[in-house]
Amino acid sequence: MHINPLLLLILQIALILGLSRLMGLIFAYLRQPQVMGEMIAGIMLGPSLLGWAFPAASRAIFPAETIPYLNTLSQIGVIFFLFLVGLELDPKLIRNRGHAAVVISHASIIAPFLLGAGVALYLYPNLFNHASYMRFTSVALFMGAAMSITAFPVLARILTERNLHKTHLGAIAITCAAVDDVTAWCMLAFVIAVARADGLRPALITAAAAAVYVPVMFFVVRPFLKRLELIYERQGRLSQNVLAVIFLLVLASAYTTEKIGIHALFGAFLMGAVMPKGTSFIRTLSEKLEDYTVVFLLPIFFAYTGLRTEIGILNNGTLWWYTGLIIFAACAGKFGGSAIAAVSSGIRFREAAAIGILMNTRGLMELVILNIGKDLGVITSAVFAMMVIMAIVTTGLTTPILHWVYKPLAEGVPGEQPKVRKFTALIPVSFPASGGPLAYLASLLAEKPDMPRQIVALHLQRPVDRDAYRSGLPESQTALAPLDPLLAAAKARDVPVETIAFVSRDVPSDIARIARMREANLILMGFHKPVFGQAILGGTVHRVLTGSDCDVAVFVDRGMTGPHKILVPYLGGKHDRLALDLAGRVARNSQATLTVLHVVRPNRGESEKTLQAKQNVARVFDDPTQPTPVEFRVIEDPSPVDAVVNLAKDYDLVVIGVEEEWGLASHLFGWRPERVARDSQTSLLIVRKHGAYAVAPAPPPVSKKEQKNTETAAASAPS
Repeated sequence: MHINPLLLLILQIALILGLSRLMGLIFAYLRQPQVMGEMIAGIMLGPSLLGWAFPAASRAIFPAETIPYLNTLSQIGVIFFLFLVGLELDPKLIRNRGHAAVVISHASIIAPFLLGAGVALYLYPNLFNHASYMRFTSVALFMGAAMSITAFPVLARILTERNLHKTHLGAIAITCAAVDDVTAWCMLAFVIAVARADGLRPALITAAAAAVYVPVMFFVVRPFLKRLELIYERQGRLSQNVLAVIFLLVLASAYTTEKIGIHALFGAFLMGAVMPKGTSFIRTLSEKLEDYTVVFLLPIFFAYTGLRTEIGILNNGTLWWYTGLIIFAACAGKFGGSAIAAVSSGIRFREAAAIGILMNTRGLMELVILNIGKDLGVITSAVFAMMVIMAIVTTGLTTPILHWVYKPLAEGVPGEQPKVRKFTALIPVSFPASGGPLAYLASLLAEKPDMPRQIVALHLQRPVDRDAYRSGLPESQTALAPLDPLLAAAKARDVPVETIAFVSRDVPSDIARIARMREANLILMGFHKPVFGQAILGGTVHRVLTGSDCDVAVFVDRGMTGPHKILVPYLGGKHDRLALDLAGRVARNSQATLTVLHVVRPNRGESEKTLQAKQNVARVFDDPTQPTPVEFRVIEDPSPVDAVVNLAKDYDLVVIGVEEEWGLASHLFGWRPERVARDSQTSLLIVRKHGAYAVAPAPPPVSKKEQKNTETAAASAPS
């Protein structure tokens, strides 16, 4: 049956993108780089899984005549990805190297190269033939170069997610990876030239052409690119014309290096490397290009690689022994060379081991090199499969082993602060606009007006979708930017602020952990309308409420400028008692009036519960040195929620506990609507008690002899 090639290609790409996204999410959940999942997805679509389990379906979806189309798309994707890698490679990382970085970077290239060549010497008689394009020299050089690569983008992503990128360890690792990338690509260009050269004369021509091409890129093309940057700065945007010129230069550079006998990928990489660095021009260009390249084109490259990978060809113990030997040599060369060099440079063993582990990651860059080797005919299908397995194993081992070896610092948690008697509020900021109101509210929550206060402003960044390392703008200029409104509001209130910002895979757990380390009295969070459901106490908020060791308050801001009249719905539960305490603090520190609302069923009169509520209010506000205008109000209503909603409109702020009676028990999935929050037009502070505050405990049952005195005390409270 004839199938439209276009329809089949669309089906193939849809399947590739869907599976790569799914596997990427699964591996990200497993705390692995997303690129690992995409690599596995590509192999799953090839003969190693789909072709093995469902051969008929594999032949129908990926017939042989359509593979060249995928190959063409994948090659274009890799060309522009290598341009992005060069684009993100900051020359400062190479120029400003310390002694340790110099020693480690050299050792991390030389050791695996020698081991790779040594493995080739052992494997050559058994796995390679003596064809002219598979000469031992070419094989040994290629195996050495393939062992020497470090996946600069993946390593940088791991450093960022582990919050190590600003540490001394991170600086050394990223510098060594940058040097490795440049050196490995230069080595690979030499290996390709040797493999392609048919005699001395073609080799000399290739070398001469390369000797002309590289200076032209640096001394002719680079100054022209700086002029393009000036155009960008004058226009204030990256125009389509400028983008088209850059694309043409990338393609021209790739064409030139392919024509002179190196490889198109080297030209794309060098084009990115000569681009001006450290400006918003590079960031904007990178953002425009990255999404399409990484999301659309690279998964096609992974699928094409998977279609060429036949793990089933490794069908006996000897071949798997060779595979294990390759993996061992790759790990020993990178880890051993880097770690030994680091220790010899005076770095402690644990940090040296972490550097060795990081340098051992290969990822996508290894697959790029392997495809080049297979296209050149330097390696066989069996060796290709072995090397693909090596790339997956070495990349997959990096994150868990790093977490095990370097766990305390890999978590990226700031050090503990000295203990000082003060009120500390931890404010996680997700949306910048919420920072100002939260800082203002936190300034009113100290027990006494003269009590020392502190805000710990926390901004947790989700791991970025992109794998490339950002060098366009210094991170210090952007990481704390969401905290600017909070900092301004705190400065106006003369409240000191400690700022913390890092990348988090588990935001609720990190919020609770930072609160515990800073011994925070209260976690004060903002509320933003959920994407799914109507409840505000679900998802992340639910996990913070139920997983924190200190009290938590969620502020629903409906335009509060300054509380003058505060309402506290009160039934006597532990969360209500915290609400009463916090509302009293806000009232005292802002000179606001406070109304305590007690709702009873119709025709119930004054029950023992009402008397206990009066007694507790009297105890909380029985402080002649800090008088607070407070009114205890009892309302009969069959629906406590309706009573609160109806009365709230006359107040500036409602402070309410997370109690079932108010319909505000936290929900894991957040599907249940909370009417108080939904229907009230007044700003809300929803609080949950966890025991860190020294609030008044629930009073004992009131005896009849005490009832009269209790009523007198409640009535005499300031009003």
